[in-house]
Amino acid sequence: MTHFEWLAPANQPKVPEKVFQDNSIRWTIFWLLWSLLISAIYWALGPNSYLRIQDNADANLPYRILAAKNILEYGLIFWQTKIISGIPFLINPFADSLLVDHLPYLFLPGWAAYGLIMWLQRFVAGYFTFRLCREILKLDEVSALFAGLSFSLYRWNVHDACLWDALGLPAIALILLLFSQILTQSIRRSVPLSILLGMLVGLTGHSVVYTSLLIIAWPFWFLIVQRTHFSQLWPRYTGWVVGVILAELPSIVAMLSFSPLTARWQSQTHLAMPSWNDLFKQFWEDWSAMPQNGLFLALFVLGMLASRFLKDRIAWSVMLLFVLTALGAELGHGLQLYFQDTIPPSRGNLKDLNQLLLFLGPLLGGIGLDRLRSRGINTNRAIRIPIALVVLCALLIPLWRWGDVTRSLMHRLSTDNYAINFENPVLRDLSTLNKKEPLPFRVATVGAWPATIASASGGRFYPAYANAYGLESVDGYFSIHYYRYDNYWKRVIAKALDHFPELRPKSSIFYYLFMTPEERFADRTPLELRAWFNLDLLSLANTRFLISHWPLNDPSLVLRHDPQDELAQGREWEQLRLRDKVWRTVKKQVPHHALYLYENQAVLPRAFMVERTRCFSDAVSLLDALATTPSEEMRYTAFVEKKDFNCSGESAWQRGKVTWEHARPDQIILTTESAGSGLLVITNNYDPNWRVTINGQPGTVQPVYHTFQGILLPAGQNRVILDFWPPYR
Repeated sequence: MTHFEWLAPANQPKVPEKVFQDNSIRWTIFWLLWSLLISAIYWALGPNSYLRIQDNADANLPYRILAAKNILEYGLIFWQTKIISGIPFLINPFADSLLVDHLPYLFLPGWAAYGLIMWLQRFVAGYFTFRLCREILKLDEVSALFAGLSFSLYRWNVHDACLWDALGLPAIALILLLFSQILTQSIRRSVPLSILLGMLVGLTGHSVVYTSLLIIAWPFWFLIVQRTHFSQLWPRYTGWVVGVILAELPSIVAMLSFSPLTARWQSQTHLAMPSWNDLFKQFWEDWSAMPQNGLFLALFVLGMLASRFLKDRIAWSVMLLFVLTALGAELGHGLQLYFQDTIPPSRGNLKDLNQLLLFLGPLLGGIGLDRLRSRGINTNRAIRIPIALVVLCALLIPLWRWGDVTRSLMHRLSTDNYAINFENPVLRDLSTLNKKEPLPFRVATVGAWPATIASASGGRFYPAYANAYGLESVDGYFSIHYYRYDNYWKRVIAKALDHFPELRPKSSIFYYLFMTPEERFADRTPLELRAWFNLDLLSLANTRFLISHWPLNDPSLVLRHDPQDELAQGREWEQLRLRDKVWRTVKKQVPHHALYLYENQAVLPRAFMVERTRCFSDAVSLLDALATTPSEEMRYTAFVEKKDFNCSGESAWQRGKVTWEHARPDQIILTTESAGSGLLVITNNYDPNWRVTINGQPGTVQPVYHTFQGILLPAGQNRVILDFWPPYR
């Protein structure tokens, strides 16, 4: 055998389909083992396994854990009260892809469910890409193996695949294979099967992030690559789209209902259409974020050169689809920016079409390798040597990247792991207290810096983490917010934004109690809380506990946990060698987050009755007045707008007793008693879809303090029942 015989003899025929079928069990076992290997860092150490913080632990994972707890406790709910003072449940971007996002967390611990999903993504991505290359693109085993390995390692770095992907991007090859089988069936059978496949896609992939992108790109694969006739494609494609819409309909309707109430809808910010130069710069930035595609294209070009650019319909069809996807992502994103103030807001971004390049790139690489193996042997010896080197690099680079990044992740293992972030004993005790309390309370996190791909790690504690413990938070990460709460929150963090004006663009996405990076307060000097944030507005929002990386100072705060032991352990930990850190992580001897826990003595209850109302002509004057009013006064005075209450000046009401009788996320039952007419305040986010009955008679929920709920009550004893009843319920 020569040194280059592995490139394949020139006249070797394609492997017959029967041979592939005979080897299918062997290949299935291979991909199962390979996927277990490359996903081991997510599950092998149990609770101490690695998890990616950004786009996983800073939002997605806590919300999934919380959703699973809610489903087990309440069943189907329509309102999620534990996220940023309450939001409709179905507009949560983690409410769809039900089979992937929720089901594992109902039966497994959070870390195990996370590891299972990471393994499943890798297996589905690698195995079915391999099969697509063999069955549709007709590549040889080595080339198909290369494409499958490459895609199974897609985004394999500290960015990495995440829960947001669900089985959208990783399952593209599987979906294409299934639909290819459907195309061989009669219309009578294929249309119902298409609908079922669409529903499966809708239940396993995120609607706006991936499903909508597949709807756009789906027909082009079959029209361009597989050369399916339009008359054969359209009825089945239509059935598939119908299935997707049926599965995603609750989330779609919820989004359409919620959109007019969002800050994004109300802002009406118009951006100019990007220039060609801007589009080119954006294209280059997106391309730079996926450097592996340069390798795949180089391999493709070498393969085409080896075959002397012979007529190769499959190869050039995939390349055409790659180019169209890249251009479509940039042009579509430009149009989306231009028309963003005239179209309903959504979580989707047309630029995300470039995610499909992560799939098409490995296919191009596999095609190039296949052409080199089948035709490169005919080239002269001088050319075969560099070709062999390029192919060897192409095969080794994915493995090298995996090994290199795995070593890099070892540095993060002791901080970016499940136990450190979601099994903190201080917060578990706080969660236990929350369950025992007759009335709910909320928490806030001080010290969170907006997560970025580079900075997000377990060294910082992010607001959404509290949700994983079942705690209700006033802050967190969420992409779409109530415009009323957005206005309110801007007053909460106004002083922090004055300190750090560079954070203003992020303040409508990250609902954090922003703080400077920790190294600027390394001496742990107590921070004057009111110099940064409005504690009175936090108190009004029922914020009873504050979780902080730094010691805080304020007369209203009482220290409930001082992390001196954790700080000492952390200093000792930093002196250890990496291998010692890894070994201690394996032995579950990693120090927990050094968190200060403060109780806010000035907190207002979730529900109370006021003595009077102050009427304001507009929202701005109301919010400006709120920002300078102490919480003691807000406890007795409700701030309202004229358009909501048809009022002027001040009105007097009778205070009374409020007894919390029953609470689930989308239903509240309480009783009140007062000598005269009263105004009940509940500090949950106002939404017009909340309905109320008072002693069995319909009442009205009106906004008070701009963003919370107010209910006018008659004198005497009243039984008040509130239900969240949106039009899609």
